[in-house]
Amino acid sequence: MNLDEFRLQMAAYRQAADEEAMSLKDSYLALDRLHSLYRKFDDEERVMANQVLAEWALSDDEKVRFDALALIDDFKIKTAIPALHELVARLASIHTPGAPYEQQKVNRIIRDLSGSS
Repeated sequence: MNLDEFRLQMAAYRQAADEEAMSLKDSYLALDRLHSLYRKFDDEERVMANQVLAEWALSDDEKVRFDALALIDDFKIKTAIPALHELVARLASIHTPGAPYEQQKVNRIIRDLSGSS
């Protein structure tokens, strides 16, 4: 499977899990499903998944970004650091009420992944 096919499958899986979570009124179900999926990946799949999650971290969709940031943080995906830096820069120019809080969260994730305090 190539990266494009993998990207489409991950997006479809996430969308299905999100729809199920909404129907069951369980806001964390999609994230739980994504955690389970990620744990099942072999090394080659994880490399592709890490790239997809870095892309999702830059999504305009806050729910997609939330899921990506949680997985990047929980699975310590250091290859996502460049995307996280890009997200911090983008959030600095956004003037929505939640942007400063998301920026703080992303900065914390970067510090944790970089091993800086």
